[in-house]
Amino acid sequence: MSSVKPSLGSTKTRMTGLPAAIDRLNEWHIRQVLPLWASAGVDERGGFFESLDFDGRPVAGQQRRVRVQCRQIHAFTDAALRGWLAAGETIAARGFARLLETACPDDGARGCVHALHDDGRVADRLRDLYDQAFLLLACAARIRATNDPVARGLADRTLAFLDREFASPHGGYRENDRGGLPRRQNPHMHLFEALTALYEATGETAYLERAGALDNLLRTRFIDRDKRALREYFNDDWSLIDRVSDAIEPGHMAEWAFLLDRWARRSGADRADEIRMLANAAANFIAPEDAPFLPGRALLGRPPQRAARRLWPQTERLRALLVLARDGDAGAAAAAARLIDALFQTYFSPPTLGLWRDEFDAEGAPIAKDVPASILYHIHEAVCCAADSADMIAA
Repeated sequence: MSSVKPSLGSTKTRMTGLPAAIDRLNEWHIRQVLPLWASAGVDERGGFFESLDFDGRPVAGQQRRVRVQCRQIHAFTDAALRGWLAAGETIAARGFARLLETACPDDGARGCVHALHDDGRVADRLRDLYDQAFLLLACAARIRATNDPVARGLADRTLAFLDREFASPHGGYRENDRGGLPRRQNPHMHLFEALTALYEATGETAYLERAGALDNLLRTRFIDRDKRALREYFNDDWSLIDRVSDAIEPGHMAEWAFLLDRWARRSGADRADEIRMLANAAANFIAPEDAPFLPGRALLGRPPQRAARRLWPQTERLRALLVLARDGDAGAAAAAARLIDALFQTYFSPPTLGLWRDEFDAEGAPIAKDVPASILYHIHEAVCCAADSADMIAA
């Protein structure tokens, strides 16, 4: 893990273009975002609030998705490891202890539940694949930070649970323990991410091999090479669903581009063609009126249209552009700089420093009613990618 720290001086006199944009992004995240969420986003028992209001105060009474608890543990652990937040390790360790206490019954024999009340009582006992993926990501963070045997045991019990109860004869895993359909690529993408992180934390090739099986699903089922798109929704046997499977989320295409690059660098596999196709194809769904932002959803066969758009697809597009820029694509570097500048003019411009506007409607008006904690993970990952890429991207 990189320990790159941004220079916190004036960017205007030192650099221009993408390096200046990265410097600005890093400053904002380290000086404003992390301190605010370390203070206002954590409750007195070590858990994490689901959202803050636009004054930076916790919104009480919302069910807390366990995936968000796991994302915060991951983000604060990583911030501490990078030297970006002195209190990060304490926050993450308390959060992980609270997670084990409230969300993982029987020591995580069946992974984690879906949601909690503010006081830690279970609100929804559903076992969902998406949630288990982020539980594994939180475990990877704690293993990386302290080589925690509790986290290692929980990760392996969760994977055994998935193998036992979720494994599908058609490949991959079921959506949840209630037989939910349609099947989706999205939880498999995050499982791929978590398995790669577990390999990075432990060096155990079994995790990398598990991720490789999901890479195979990506290449044989999820990517539609004829349409140059990532399919989202499937029948149980991974066949496409009439009309439903034409719904595309371009942000996931960008997200896969980054995650596939990360896995390929660990495994030695050559996925350069898929990475570039996914990164570039995502941009094909941008409506000229919304440039440089990705829409939340699009339909295959239709020209790009203005649509509601959230923040997370933009951070994922930034990571994909940075991958291309790192490999020498000057156009991607310029696009990444423009995207960061545009983020500060829109999503990163609420009245309270360290917050963000999560969603804009099809007319470009902000419509988010609060600030979801789930997005801290996406922002943190984009900033990490920028920091890790900075030395490899020419000014």
